Amino acid sequence: MDGATTNLDGWRGLLAYTGLLLTGAFSIVVLFSFGGQVMVAPALLPIQWLVARHTRGFVSVSFSVLGGLLAAEVAWIALAVVIGEDASALLVATILAAGLAAGWVFFKISRPRPVS
Repeated sequence: MDGATTNLDGWRGLLAYTGLLLTGAFSIVVLFSFGGQVMVAPALLPIQWLVARHTRGFVSVSFSVLGGLLAAEVAWIALAVVIGEDASALLVATILAAGLAAGWVFFKISRPRPVS
């Protein structure tokens, strides 16, 4: 999908929309898994970025938000594992800030460029 108004009729359109629906549903399920995000994120984040970047409207925003949430959750988990269980309040705040920053960065870079 090139980001422009695309006419997807017939089987091609059905496959494209089904793929987007399945990818979106899988993205939501991954957000609620316990640790599965870390294993799936290296493959799912690029897919979410590509879909968000090359579509418009609700689909683009949805995949930007889903990817941002996944990036934030993975950053949160990774820093929590590195720091360990004996983290002070300052370290917990750092972990939270890093997770939020990762999610925000993903959201911002996945948005399509304005058409001039």
